[in-house]
Amino acid sequence: MIPERITDPDEIRRLVAEHGRWWHEIELAPGIVTPGDDSNRNKLPILDELGLPTDLSGIRALDVGCSDGFFSFELERRGASVVAIDFVPETYTGFATARRVLGSSVEYRVENVYNLNPDAFGSFELILFLGVLYHLRKPLAALDALRSVMVEGSTLFVGTMLIDEYFLLPDGSHTTLAKVHRLLETVPLWQAYPGDSLNGDYTNCFAPNFRALAVALEEAQFRVDRMKKVSMGGYARATAVSDPLAAKYQSLDTRLELSPFDPAVPYFLDEEGSVHDVTGKRGGGR
Repeated sequence: MIPERITDPDEIRRLVAEHGRWWHEIELAPGIVTPGDDSNRNKLPILDELGLPTDLSGIRALDVGCSDGFFSFELERRGASVVAIDFVPETYTGFATARRVLGSSVEYRVENVYNLNPDAFGSFELILFLGVLYHLRKPLAALDALRSVMVEGSTLFVGTMLIDEYFLLPDGSHTTLAKVHRLLETVPLWQAYPGDSLNGDYTNCFAPNFRALAVALEEAQFRVDRMKKVSMGGYARATAVSDPLAAKYQSLDTRLELSPFDPAVPYFLDEEGSVHDVTGKRGGGR
């Protein structure tokens, strides 16, 4: 049952002002927009260009790192059944206020992207992963976690900072990869941001270039369908696929992180046909 929407303009303005701090610009009623700093309303046309459906009826969707919920509510407006996650309570970001005003049924969970799993969340046909990747200490593990709650054929939209047009130099200035060397645009690269070296923000950790984003998605069992560079960042639409070899090493990585060490499990360089480039040692011997 959808909660009753608040329609009184004065009450809506009071609730918006009472919360105070907003990230997105959310139109809660005609002419009443939350005072967010993010350019989310400029990003939506990019997602539409990449193929975000206008009709999501019957689709179960996940919005990762939803903040105050602009994209969550947009997915719901288009007909999806939506789960939204972020690592703080919904009252902190304004999500609770916006949901109350809109009469929304979006389900909010305080959760970490790394903890996504099908037992706890089920599966989704569509996931938005916008503005999160470059804040993560373990970006590839996050993509693996997203893939774990997607059935084959599901769609992922990723938006992230990219270093192609904004490569940070040691003196704090920036340039483009092409100006450093044009070949760097074709090499999968990630730039690390120690401390608060990027914009004084300690949560900025690693950003890929355009090519590295595509490679990371492929390693996590996604087929990249479309990509688009936009200023300092970029977007990708990808489809969940089945890749047994990638799945094997995803599983190995998860086992190393979460499971007790098992000495009976063969070392991967001892597998048939493997070669160690440094020593020349071939699989099967010790």
